[in-house]
Amino acid sequence: MKKQIQYICTILFCLVAVVGQAQKKKKLPKHEKEAIQLIFEGNQEITKEKANVIEAEKSYRKAIAKDPNNAIAKYNLGVSYHATQNFQEAAQRNEQAAKLAKTDFEKHSAYHNLGNAYMGTGEADKAVEAYKNALRNNPTDHQTRYNLALAKQMKKEQDKNKSKDGDKNKEKGDSGKNDEDSKEKDKNKDDKKEEKDKENKDDKKDEGEKDDKEDKPSDKDKDGDGEKDKEEENKPPKPAQGQLSPEQVKSLLQAMENQEKKVQEKVNAKKQKGIRVKSDKDW
Repeated sequence: MKKQIQYICTILFCLVAVVGQAQKKKKLPKHEKEAIQLIFEGNQEITKEKANVIEAEKSYRKAIAKDPNNAIAKYNLGVSYHATQNFQEAAQRNEQAAKLAKTDFEKHSAYHNLGNAYMGTGEADKAVEAYKNALRNNPTDHQTRYNLALAKQMKKEQDKNKSKDGDKNKEKGDSGKNDEDSKEKDKNKDDKKEEKDKENKDDKKDEGEKDDKEDKPSDKDKDGDGEKDKEEENKPPKPAQGQLSPEQVKSLLQAMENQEKKVQEKVNAKKQKGIRVKSDKDW
């Protein structure tokens, strides 16, 4: 890690020298000069014996605000992020620096640090591509070549692990499929059982209805029973034991009426003869 920081610092000083030479050759606009001055201040903070990364980061941000197209400011900000192991932000800033870089030296430096940032995030495949791009701009850099070999080894291991995970997921999927097939079979068994139970239930229901039908009298039988009941109602009620029937009562009444007529006829006959009739009761 110490060797890597030294390598980064060396690059920073080289970039500062490049900027200084460009500044001498041509007159720069005010905002670009201010951005370069802020970069110098940031470099002084980050290269101290006790690096003040936070202050350096502030200076680089101010430089970017002054000159958004300054590739060196974005590269150096990426370095400060890398120092605090904020690899995601470091990768983002180095990618921006690589796009804005104009010289082979700037491009090589940006892609090299971009590869380092991707190694920090564990994205070996992206790191491999970044180091390759760095070597295209500087094929003689042994440090980049060494880092590329490490990235390829990491990628190989990641691909191997992915393959194992894929096989495990496949086995899990097959196991899940077998479980689903088993569940489907159980479901079919349950459906068949329910269907059979339903058929038995329907058969019992039909038998019950059949029995009810046989026990239940037909309409014809109902009519016959109704006529019989009607006849029974029309028939005179049978006298209870020790009582006279209606016909007997009628006959007795008729006999009493006839007897009264006879008695009345006798009484009338005596009146005509002038015979006094004696009362049954004494007064």
